[in-house]
Amino acid sequence: MSKLRHFVLMLAIPAAAVAADQGLLRLVMPDAKVIAGIQVAQTRNSLFGQFVLSHMQLDGESFQKFIADTGFDPRRDVTEILIASNWNTSTPESRWLVLAKGVFDTRRIEHVAEENGVPITNFQGIDIYTYSGTAKPAVENALAFFDSHAAVMGDLASVKAAIERDKNGAAAGSQLLGKVRNVSAKSDFWFVTLVPLSEFAGLMPDPALSGAMQGNMLSAVNQTSGGIRFGDTVTITAEAVTRSDKDAQALVDVVKFVASLLQMNRQNNAAAGQVASWLDTLDCKTAGNVMSMSVAVPERQLEQMLESVQASGRPAPKKTPAHVN
Repeated sequence: MSKLRHFVLMLAIPAAAVAADQGLLRLVMPDAKVIAGIQVAQTRNSLFGQFVLSHMQLDGESFQKFIADTGFDPRRDVTEILIASNWNTSTPESRWLVLAKGVFDTRRIEHVAEENGVPITNFQGIDIYTYSGTAKPAVENALAFFDSHAAVMGDLASVKAAIERDKNGAAAGSQLLGKVRNVSAKSDFWFVTLVPLSEFAGLMPDPALSGAMQGNMLSAVNQTSGGIRFGDTVTITAEAVTRSDKDAQALVDVVKFVASLLQMNRQNNAAAGQVASWLDTLDCKTAGNVMSMSVAVPERQLEQMLESVQASGRPAPKKTPAHVN
């Protein structure tokens, strides 16, 4: 993998966000149907964020060499990220963008790109670095820096369009932006989508979960949003816009039914007991065809759960065969 492609991947490292930066929102495509926001600075300031960062596998030799060559460390230098898509998946009209704010040594990155033979073209005064993904080598993607504090990557057409919007001083134009401003102001990590929940089924690694997302209940969900606010207590919120008031109430009933099952088994199953203790704070309700829910989780308990998940995923140590005389 070239250093530039490595850099592209590093920009997408998860973190957390406050209210979305208006300058980045202006660059989002007007027909965006999915927007998510994260901000590394907020993660570094939270205990849970520090816990997550400490467990990232970023100390390998190749990553350390990348930092030495480019001077760029995403854990330190990226402060905010927006991810946007028009969700025209599997079509030539599919468009996506990752927009980042931070500190970028553009001259050093340009030098690394030239050393690795990365094509560089100029578009309206902005240098664009082009590359192809391994999954779709025929598709041309791009990375560009507006200055030493803002970067954009995505498919080449979307990157050029974002540059044009920046040059023209275009106002933010996605129909999601009103919701984005509301959700992002309340959360450190957030997402907003106009895509029916059932359309995300294909992204699920578990076939059972994928099938459940295409069932009658979740197929009634037309729009979703949610977020996480970090702190000593981690607050998780979600909202679903359904086809009707009846669908919203049915969704609440399902959530409460699952919560009651977990609470009934809290004495018999350690994992269920841990989750059930969080559900004591569950607030799930409807307002017309909108279902909203929130739950508060002690930060330390969330760390313990992640530690147990990591431990269960590790292979069991091999037993030393007994010595036979």
